Amino acid sequence: TAGQERFRSVTRSYYRGAVGCIIVFDPTSRESFEHVNDWLRDVRRLSCTEVSLMLVANKADRQVEWCVPSEEAARFARDHGLGYIETSASNGSGVDECFEQVARAVLARIEEG
Repeated sequence: TAGQERFRSVTRSYYRGAVGCIIVFDPTSRESFEHVNDWLRDVRRLSCTEVSLMLVANKADRQVEWCVPSEEAARFARDHGLGYIETSASNGSGVDECFEQVARAVLARIEEG
């Protein structure tokens, strides 16, 4: 998975100059959530100072299997200045909204100068 160390060097090149970033984790996996801090640290170190960030809990269609509660993920996002949304790649719920929120945040920062 992308959370594995072998992918980190590849993905780091995508952060350079980024103005928006979406960090997706699998809430059915505690380990996936624990990697969010690593990704966040890399993004903040390598992207633009004012990068717009969104934390995404995928698999909203499988909430009964979640071992990372919505409240915990939302609190983490709030504490770290991230947006937060729950999506499902399987049925598409929340996916468009996620991208639209990040795009609006990026546009707002551009318009602010």
